[in-house]
Amino acid sequence: MTDHLNERARKQLETLDDAQRRAIMGEPRWLPYPAATAAVAKMERLRTRQRSSRTEGVAILGPYRNGKTMVADFFMASETSQVRPSYYYQVPTEATRLEFLSGMIAAMGRFPDPSRRSIEGRRRQLEELLDEAEPRVFIFDDAHHAFRGTAAKEVHTLIRTMGHRWDMSPVLIGDRTLADVIHLDGELRSRLDNALLRRWEYDREFAVLLNSLVRVLPLQRTSELTQTPLAQRIYTLSEGLVGEIVKIVTEAAALAVGGEERITLDLIHTLGYVPLAKRFSAADLRGLA
Repeated sequence: MTDHLNERARKQLETLDDAQRRAIMGEPRWLPYPAATAAVAKMERLRTRQRSSRTEGVAILGPYRNGKTMVADFFMASETSQVRPSYYYQVPTEATRLEFLSGMIAAMGRFPDPSRRSIEGRRRQLEELLDEAEPRVFIFDDAHHAFRGTAAKEVHTLIRTMGHRWDMSPVLIGDRTLADVIHLDGELRSRLDNALLRRWEYDREFAVLLNSLVRVLPLQRTSELTQTPLAQRIYTLSEGLVGEIVKIVTEAAALAVGGEERITLDLIHTLGYVPLAKRFSAADLRGLA
């Protein structure tokens, strides 16, 4: 019986051989849990809002490996009737002003003009592109990096003026350090709505997430992931991070193919999975010098 699977996973189970099923277990998937869908909804409202002369944006905040980029990817791939484009930019660590401006130009699919190598030249090229493309939403992933380097002033000025000049909305994605920057800056705080992706608690929502994973992984038998010993083990190993939860479950699912065809506590133990906090410990690194 395959009643435990959604339609796509059922079709994969029927059409793929064991090697193919193992290979697709870790493919990127959208997991519509409440905090993620709420974040996407706030981003969608930026697409459809009325024109405003004041910058209106969203800050998506949470720890590393907790689904922030998944939300951005889903938003960028979703269908929209909005003719004005959205762009995605992964901010480099401690970006200089020139790197930041050049990166935004590249994110819009253009090459930085080699004849405009100065900061002012790059700024003019970017402004010309924004005038031409008229983006509605510009996503800055790892935005906390932008406030650490010399680009911080450039970023702040851009966010403050992008609504008035281009009717454009920023989406800042980052960790706790970005939250601190916004909290301490009254102007940023007044312009950005917050969407929080907190670490998971061991609660009903965690159980719902585990059940949603059961439905998308093409295994022949139902995995009882919410049974207490198994759920607790997954939660402990993941440290409450959705990226780790998904990785643990999908790696176990790949091991289950051609065998038990379901995820069990013994299979999780077989993984030998090391939580993030324990990786590259002093004991692990001893003797590498």
